[in-house]
Amino acid sequence: MTIRVAAVLVVLAVTSAMAQPSDAPEPPPGANSWSLRIHTTGGFTGQGIGSVTISSNGQMACGPAPCATPIAATMLQPVSTVIASVVNSPWILRTPSGLCRDCVQTTITLKRRDGDLVEVYRASWDDSQPPSAELRELRRLAFELRAARAGR
Repeated sequence: MTIRVAAVLVVLAVTSAMAQPSDAPEPPPGANSWSLRIHTTGGFTGQGIGSVTISSNGQMACGPAPCATPIAATMLQPVSTVIASVVNSPWILRTPSGLCRDCVQTTITLKRRDGDLVEVYRASWDDSQPPSAELRELRRLAFELRAARAGR
């Protein structure tokens, strides 16, 4: 019986480690450059609605379906505008509420270069815990960009 308990704990630890979202990559060189990662989990399938990673140099990666890169600067402009304003808004880190078993959990990681320093911002919430309007808009724009680039 002890072996079964140990086996279950190992499986849970591995599953938990695999479910953790990866961090945003380092931003590209240059003043005010940034990299953004939005990762979701949960929902009815437990897989969320996917993920997207975008950098100010136009590089993009998506999950679970691939998306084409690079992204034209004109397509990135709305995201860049929101990022410029979102760094001054409240960043929340909320654990999933127990009220909503099928809610999608969103985690946003933004890395922004400010001179030689790279600032890291993190936010997390589920659908029952509304974030600031700026964070909600950033998620919307990133997933719209992902949808526009899917399958290209």
